[in-house]
Amino acid sequence: MIVISNSSPIIALSRCQQLHLFKELFGQIFIPHAVYEETVLECHFLLLKESITQAINDFIIVVNPAANYSFSRHLGKGERGVLNLAIEKRPDILVIDDKKARNEAKGLGFLPSFTTDILKAAAKRKLIASYENVMKQLQTLGIYLPE
Repeated sequence: MIVISNSSPIIALSRCQQLHLFKELFGQIFIPHAVYEETVLECHFLLLKESITQAINDFIIVVNPAANYSFSRHLGKGERGVLNLAIEKRPDILVIDDKKARNEAKGLGFLPSFTTDILKAAAKRKLIASYENVMKQLQTLGIYLPE
């Protein structure tokens, strides 16, 4: 199974100490180098940076997309990287929370998932005690995820 994630799902799951759910659900995930830059190189929070770096050393695979396609919407470098990688790898799951990037992905024929879809799948498999509790924890941290 090929899973590609954007920055916000990685950051959100890392902030609530649930980044391991990607590994438990899918074994590994792919991110473009631009997402690595956003989540590690440009990160100013040491614990977050360390958590994501540890996951990169374990189950997150950083890939440079071979091409840089043009998109109809103005997207950030991470979103562009994710969509470039998605075009190349044709993932089974594409995790994007950003509305513009989701709309662009849909226009390209993808059915993007939300971070909340990952949390719901984890709750269904009993990898987390409660979807609602994790959502409350995220809200306490100032992270509000679309559903």
